[in-house]
Amino acid sequence: MSSGPRNENEVLQEFQARRERIQVTWTKIMELGAEATEHQLVMDALQKLDKDRKCFRLVGDVLVERTVGETVPAVLKNRDNLKSTIESFQKQLDIQKKELAEFQEKYKIRVRSESDVAAEEAAAARAKEGAKAAAAQQGVLVSKS
Repeated sequence: MSSGPRNENEVLQEFQARRERIQVTWTKIMELGAEATEHQLVMDALQKLDKDRKCFRLVGDVLVERTVGETVPAVLKNRDNLKSTIESFQKQLDIQKKELAEFQEKYKIRVRSESDVAAEEAAAARAKEGAKAAAAQQGVLVSKS
């Protein structure tokens, strides 16, 4: 899209696509965060054990027998890689949010929440009732004599 969206439909589609990309990035950050937490729990458990003790580690789909001393560095490396990946996704998320805000400002897009819609409907209903009441009060003027 070198010229950018031109009509209202294209603007709306682009806006929704940007919001979906933000949601996908956020979901990935949450998944990786949970995995990093699991790695930390494993590290906490392994630190208390003897380095020569036998342990099992899942590598892909294969369960591998190792010692605690061999497993700890691998788990540490994986945890650190997860943390750096989370940081890069977080930077990407910040950029996406900034671009979305600029896009919203450029095309004057306002996101309405359910409470906004309900408030607008209530205000419209009150205005309609007020108009009916005003119409009912209009009538024939009678002078007192």
